[in-house]
Amino acid sequence: MADEKNIHHGHRKRMKEAMLSHGIEGLNDHQVMELLLFYGVSNGDTNPIAHRLVERFGSLKGALEADYKELLQVKGVGENSASLIKFVQQLSRRYLQDAYSGENEACFPDTDSLRRYYEAVFLGVRAEQVRAMLVDDELYMIKEQIILEGTVSKVELSTRKIADFVVKNNCNRLILAHNHPNGVALPSKEDILVTKELNNVLNMLDISLLDHIIVGRTGSLSMRSVNMGYGIWKTTN
Repeated sequence: MADEKNIHHGHRKRMKEAMLSHGIEGLNDHQVMELLLFYGVSNGDTNPIAHRLVERFGSLKGALEADYKELLQVKGVGENSASLIKFVQQLSRRYLQDAYSGENEACFPDTDSLRRYYEAVFLGVRAEQVRAMLVDDELYMIKEQIILEGTVSKVELSTRKIADFVVKNNCNRLILAHNHPNGVALPSKEDILVTKELNNVLNMLDISLLDHIIVGRTGSLSMRSVNMGYGIWKTTN
């Protein structure tokens, strides 16, 4: 037992040193998961657990996005390991969010920066969400938050809530975003209809809807940038 413990200890030390020296670029998914599990499993071989996680959820990304209760169903995964995996996933989202926006003064001078920001915000989010961002005249973020969770069709029922959110924060420039967790970043007919109707209502309130970002599993789209045929933004806000 002592020899086995020493073997695993030596293996962990070598892997940590290699990671610190060379990063994780050369590691495959189960090796990265094995390394992560060192911090959730105090002793023993984490390699078999890592293999089971990657096989169960299809990839490292799939394991990180898995539900906490689903992780606990994998043999060898306890509460510490499951919590650690979820923490790393949420930490990654927070890091990317800060990296793409700037921690204190988030500015979005172009569509690409806005898309990258929301790709980070929706990273690993499995439920559909609709989010709203208020920006000033120079496109610096004033406030950003979830407006509702569910399908985008519910935005039609939340026009007043969205308008209140803008007015209460003394702002008249709005960006919307929602995700397609299991789909592609293309607007449905409902997305187009709801965005068009919402834009019309907001215009009457002298509120500018600057864009509506859609984030799918493998990318994102600016509805304003591909406005062709939608007839949503007929004039420049």
